[in-house]
Amino acid sequence: MSVERIRKMESLAALSLCTFAALFGLFWLVFILGDVLINGIGALNLSLFVNDPAPPGVEGGGLRNAFTGQLIITFFATLIGVPVGILGGTFLAEYARGKNIARLISILSDIMVSVPSIVVGAFVYAMLVKPLGHFSGWAGAVALAVIMIPVVLRTTEDMLTLVPWTLREAAFALGAPYYKVIIQVAYRGAASGILTGILLAIARIVGETAPLLFTSFNNAFFSLKMNEPIASLTVTVFQYAMGPYEIWHKQAWAASFVITIFVLMLTILGRIIIKWKYGKS
Repeated sequence: MSVERIRKMESLAALSLCTFAALFGLFWLVFILGDVLINGIGALNLSLFVNDPAPPGVEGGGLRNAFTGQLIITFFATLIGVPVGILGGTFLAEYARGKNIARLISILSDIMVSVPSIVVGAFVYAMLVKPLGHFSGWAGAVALAVIMIPVVLRTTEDMLTLVPWTLREAAFALGAPYYKVIIQVAYRGAASGILTGILLAIARIVGETAPLLFTSFNNAFFSLKMNEPIASLTVTVFQYAMGPYEIWHKQAWAASFVITIFVLMLTILGRIIIKWKYGKS
């Protein structure tokens, strides 16, 4: 058998294995999403969004408290995590470029991205919940922000690094100070990548449950007080899915469907904004 024929057979075998692996992963993705869509759409109704939970075992009720609490916690987590991540990434890419401290922080950020979220929840519990003596929405927001920061930081650093240094030199030649060069040149060149990183970070924390179990806990009643335990959609899904009541199971499927659609719409919206502002006609 010729060498060329052997190489073609090896190439075909490798291509077949890669195709099988891709189809295998795609099958389970479609299976999971299809299961969520089929069960979730059937359980959707208006009362799910406008009513608070009914007593255990009683038909009816909704998850207004959980939807509201999830939005509040995610909003404050984004408000904390995004500026810190962007500023940290800017420091690494602009002011600490090529220095040992930048490499160290980048490595630590990569490690933090891979750290299980339950570890982050336990850390924030030890730092905020236990010393204060009670669960709170602020602790939940901080836990989610800690998860967001490494993602936004690394994305910002990578995107700013890709902006050619010659663009900065051109701005320096015109007499622009460094902070204006960063804002008006570097950020503009890396805006689409940074926005993508922010959307990925938000999409990740929207589905987190473990950190909120240790921090914001949950609340069966409607509450907007961040200094107290506050309801969240992911923890409610966890509790309802483990519960003994059929109505809880239906509402858990509906909430899972809403989370899935929210992440999808967030991604689509981000791409539309990027194409509208930076795309070419």
